[in-house]
Formats: sequence, C-alpha cells, structure tokens
Amino acid sequence: MVHNDKIKMAIFVPWIKSKGGVERAILKVLEDKDYESDIFTFFYDKKNTFNDFEKYNVKLLGNAEPKGFIGRGASLFKSLLLTKIPNLEYYDIFMISTAGIAELITFRNRHKNTVAMCHTPLRVAHTMYEYYKKQSLKNRIFLPLIVSFYKLLEKSAWKRVDYAIVFSNEVKNRLINYGLIGSDKIFNLGPYVNYPKTKKTDKTEKIIFYPSRFIRYKRQELAIKAFNLSNLPKNGFKLILGGFVEDREYFESLKKLETKNVIVKENLSEKELTDLYKKCYATLFLAINEDTGFTPLESLAYEKPVISVNEGGPKEFIKDKENGLLVNADENSIANALNRILEKKLYIKLKKGAEKSTRYDEKRFMRNLKNTMSLILEKTYK
Repeated sequence: MVHNDKIKMAIFVPWIKSKGGVERAILKVLEDKDYESDIFTFFYDKKNTFNDFEKYNVKLLGNAEPKGFIGRGASLFKSLLLTKIPNLEYYDIFMISTAGIAELITFRNRHKNTVAMCHTPLRVAHTMYEYYKKQSLKNRIFLPLIVSFYKLLEKSAWKRVDYAIVFSNEVKNRLINYGLIGSDKIFNLGPYVNYPKTKKTDKTEKIIFYPSRFIRYKRQELAIKAFNLSNLPKNGFKLILGGFVEDREYFESLKKLETKNVIVKENLSEKELTDLYKKCYATLFLAINEDTGFTPLESLAYEKPVISVNEGGPKEFIKDKENGLLVNADENSIANALNRILEKKLYIKLKKGAEKSTRYDEKRFMRNLKNTMSLILEKTYK
C-alpha cells in the first residue's frame, strides 16, 4: 500500500563516484516529484560526481571504496552479500541501479516490488569477457572460474527481481538472451538527453570532439591513431578528447600522445562540454559494444554528425550516411570516415540528418518513467 500521497522509493546504487550515464539516470528518477526517495550506497564521492546529488537524501551503507579492478570487485561482492538495508519494508518500491553485480543485494534484501534499473548485465561476464580475459595472465587463469561462479549467483539474484527498466533495445536483448528475466517484465524507457537551450554557435570550428570517460574500453587511443592517419591534421583540424578520468594510468598514456593537433583534457566543466559540442565540426564515439550510448545522442541534440563504431546501443540511433557514419573498430575504417566528412555535400547531408534526428528528450523520458512506474505499482497492488 502506498503511504500518503507520495510513492516512497529506496534506490540502491553501489557507488556514486563520477559524472557518467549511471549518475545522470539516477538524477532523472530523483527529479520526479511524485516520489519521495532515499538513496543507499557504499561510496559517495561528492567531489567527482554531480553537485545535484546534494539535494537528495544519500545514505551510506558502510564503505566499499572502488580501488582497482580486482579490489573493487572483491570489496563490492562482500558488501552486497552481507549488507542489510534498514527498514526496506517501509518503501513502496525498491529500485536497484545496476551495471551488473548490484542485483546481488537482493540475497539479503527481499522486497515485494523490486525493480532493476539495468544499464547492462555485467560486461566482464558477458559482452566484454574476451576483452578482459586477454588483459593479463592472471585474468586468463582466474577469470573463467570467477565468471562461471558469478553467473550462477547472477541468475539466482535476477529471480528476486520483479521488473527491469532499460534505456535501449541492446540492453533489453542482453537480459533476454542471457536468460535473466522475461521480456514481459522489461520496460524500455528509451534514452534521454539534456537538450541544450541554445544549440547553435556563430561559427563551427575545425574540431573533432570525443567526449567520454577516460577508461580503456572507450578506445580513445584508437581515435588518436585514426585522426593522425587521416587527412584532417593537414587540413587544420584538431582532435579534442575530454571527460572524467576513471583510469589515471590510461589517461596519462593518452597525454603522451598529445600534439599541436591532438588535445587531451580531463574533467571538463559543464560549460567547457557545452562549448565544445556547440563549436565542433563532428564527434567521435568508439567505445566497445556500448550499452546505450548517451554521448552520440547528446551530439545529435547539438545537431552534430557522429562517427561511431557499429556496435551496441549507438547503432540504434546513428543511421549510416544519414546523421552520421558507422565504422569498424580499426584505425583505417575510422580514418576513412574522417576523410569523408571533408566532402562538403556529404557533410551537409549528415548535418541536416542530425538536425532532424528523433528527440530523445527529458520530457519524453520522464513521461515514460511515470507511466512505467504507475503500471508496475498497479500490477503489484491490484
């Protein structure tokens, strides 16, 4: 039974530590005034995440500070299996924000209305298993055993989840294909974008912009190689890579590749991000099998063509030779695409396509969220 007029919701997210798609999605949910929400987390980094979280009630559950891939996994795994969220029965909805593994919190925290906001099933166990396995001898030896064990826990945890909400068909299909939850229990809200109030600038500059977190699977080094291989540098173009630094070692390796035409910038402010979107000529997006791909959608919101790898969620929104170019994940294919946008006729076509792209705006997203949550509550309390 719903208490008073507002729906009470407990939101669990393992950690709030950066300015990424996960954090943006949680903030969107929190903005709905029909809900009275408390956020439960193991780690809250006020300095490096969005200031908007300070408006809400963030409750710490011990501490599982993310340090290193193995250490982070072990710390989180232990915390998920041992932690009990206080007074969970008080809430009408228990929402789990998960990019894999967070659903294990259900082993000690059962609720009659558990909703997983799924950004993706755990990539290291599924879509990026082979990628991580190749990273080291230790991974080749131990990862198969760890992943096999994890998949057993994963299936068991998902049996305790009543519904899932996702932001792309890519993630919906992953959940179905991995046998985690039935298609009739998955709601695709579609993505959202913070649409700019002013999209245009007086002058487009010769800038190719790659906005993304600095972490290896975003493949920024591939962007640099392809750009240097293309004809753009000798035509006066610059490549600017900017975003939150998640992997400091990787970021420093990219800094060593800087030239007068290649600029690597960390932790862009919202103003810097907006300015670069407005004045860039086009954007790049090269992440491995991305779940949804909010960055390409932001680019389209600023009416900028996108050169994206033909993988994962982005291929749902980037239409080849219409609002962008889809490429293979190799430097020659990307360099050829960069050269092609120098063709004036093609560039004008892509620019017009970006301007006409479907609006995945906040209002549409909030409407879908409200309708979905109402339907879930109706099913639960009928």
